[in-house]
Amino acid sequence: MLKITNLNKNFGSNAVLKNVSFEACSGDILAIRGESGAGKTTLLRCICNLESADSGSIIIDEIEMMDRVGNKKNSDLHQDKVGLVFQSYNLFPHKNILDNLTLSVLCQKIMSKADATAKAMRFLEKLKIADKATMYPHQLSGGQKQRVAIARAIMLNPKVLCFDEPTSALDAKTTEEIIDIIRTLSSEGICILIITHDNDFANKVATKIIHLEEGRIVAS
Repeated sequence: MLKITNLNKNFGSNAVLKNVSFEACSGDILAIRGESGAGKTTLLRCICNLESADSGSIIIDEIEMMDRVGNKKNSDLHQDKVGLVFQSYNLFPHKNILDNLTLSVLCQKIMSKADATAKAMRFLEKLKIADKATMYPHQLSGGQKQRVAIARAIMLNPKVLCFDEPTSALDAKTTEEIIDIIRTLSSEGICILIITHDNDFANKVATKIIHLEEGRIVAS
């Protein structure tokens, strides 16, 4: 369960998020829609612990990640419970695909190299790109990079997986493939959050949709 209550974020005198509240459960696919400047990316960054809100609370699996006056809590746990698939993928260009997946868990000493490699290969096989393990990001298509980014994000078994505009650079066929992957992850109990401008994509994949406008939820 993800529970956001009265989340507020200002940049100087600009109020970007205004008392945003919603809930999403395990297996939900929640699309967050809105025009540019509506606050979607700021909301996602607060949920992913990349930005600090000014007030409100973020609760994941009944654990408070931020209290009502904006103080971060359980920051390390927060990082482990939320995964993010960046719009531009953010893969390390000088590392092959397998190293991109295992770097984080090895740096945090969460598992041995052998276990990390085995886990990464399972995810690559699941996403049908195991044959790309020794290749580098520049050798992959956009859809393949998206799959690698998804595999990397789920290496830590997050409870919540966030996507930032996942179909912005993909063709129709690849978009359908990403929809299938998102549905599979949802069926395994991961709570999915998607920031998107693509209304057709949101309508196809989402089980819930909220619409942001000028930092407020205006429709759900």
